[in-house]
Amino acid sequence: MSRKALSFFAVILVFLLPFLPVKAVEITVDGESHVYPLGSTIEISYIHSVERSTVIEVLVANDSGFYAVEMKWKDFGAGLPEDIQNLTDGFYVKKTHDYLGREFRYWFIPINHANITVDGSPVIVNSDGGRQVVVDFRIKRVPLIMKLIGRW
Repeated sequence: MSRKALSFFAVILVFLLPFLPVKAVEITVDGESHVYPLGSTIEISYIHSVERSTVIEVLVANDSGFYAVEMKWKDFGAGLPEDIQNLTDGFYVKKTHDYLGREFRYWFIPINHANITVDGSPVIVNSDGGRQVVVDFRIKRVPLIMKLIGRW
């Protein structure tokens, strides 16, 4: 293969490589999407609408989808686990590995005062002003260039 042909393929590779699709976590709030790398720790905290106590759910995502890996809660009642594994900082704690799927949705009402962080960075705080918020989570393919330029 000639040097000219190799140069041509190298140029094509340089221009195509940034557009190769890679999987990422997409979190959409009110039509605004945020993209994060797989393996990010997602923490969702909210006030339980019946028990009126704090609940914290910790999720991670990989190629196959989202997994709930930990749940913390302060009270027992409607929809809250009864099988505690330990007590830490006033929270009942349960470690899990529950598959949630490749996409799912949370619907928060004003009394939930929901907070979502990804690797410690806020996505929503206090349900964006204590209002009703729908949050969509999904695994999505995005161009590699988004990672290369630091857009996640």
